[in-house]
Amino acid sequence: MRMRSLLLVLLVAGCASATPSPAPSVTASAETATPVPTEQPTETPIPLDQAMLARRFTVLIAGADTSRYRRSRGLQDWNTDALMVISVSADKSKIEILSLPRDTVDIPMADGTIYHHKVNGIAQRLGMPVLRDAMATLLGVPIDRYIRVDMDDFAWMVDAVGGIDVEVKTRIADSKVHLFLDPGPAHLTGAQALAFSRTRADSDYGRARRQQQVIVALVRKWLDPGAGALLASVGLLGSLQTDIQLGELPTLLEIGRRSATATEHGIVLQPPQFSLFVGFEPNSTRGWVMIPDVPAIQAYARAALSN
Repeated sequence: MRMRSLLLVLLVAGCASATPSPAPSVTASAETATPVPTEQPTETPIPLDQAMLARRFTVLIAGADTSRYRRSRGLQDWNTDALMVISVSADKSKIEILSLPRDTVDIPMADGTIYHHKVNGIAQRLGMPVLRDAMATLLGVPIDRYIRVDMDDFAWMVDAVGGIDVEVKTRIADSKVHLFLDPGPAHLTGAQALAFSRTRADSDYGRARRQQQVIVALVRKWLDPGAGALLASVGLLGSLQTDIQLGELPTLLEIGRRSATATEHGIVLQPPQFSLFVGFEPNSTRGWVMIPDVPAIQAYARAALSN
């Protein structure tokens, strides 16, 4: 599958909140009454980070299952039920997407301990930097940055570009999220795209694959020439959490430009290939879980993200 750049909008989303400079004013001289423009400062371009450009760049995308409506109902707890690692190769020719099922447990942590609860609870309990480091430890590969948004902001991003286009693989009928789609091409509004990303009408693993579809489709729309003016408003997203720095924006935009014709490949790290056990454990209160086959996951991730 060809795409113009999977990372560009995601990275801009983390950096596009800079406050615009005020427009230059015009003053009049008391003696001549001739308008004289105020001297305009010359902007110094931020240099590109050549080391960052020359290597692989990897970002963790986390979608939180929280919204204004849920918080108004007193539901303050949230989970990152969408977890995917997106990585651009050093030569900018390939983009890999790896999704981890939300019920994955026994996560090796960066400090050498094991997190025995479900991976989707790490961010709320311990913070997004800890989740990023835990995902990097589980995969056995470095993760450069992270981005987190909630359900409201995700739906807003889709509506802001007039919806997205996806290919529905199998019929979806889920009254819980009010989504009914037949196989084939479909145009989704923000609410529909959110439901498409949340429904488990087939399985959690099918949901993870749809989340990858939605991210690819959303980025394609945000990269349309007519959507450029919307980028600045991404900084208004109230739920956005990221460790991307404003000064990194020029370099990240250049990564996006260079990966414009990259091939994209996505995988869900699901059973049986990447698990030791899946289901309800005897005498356990953890519910439905997937115990990861860490060596298998690391072997795959290191091979896929090797250059």
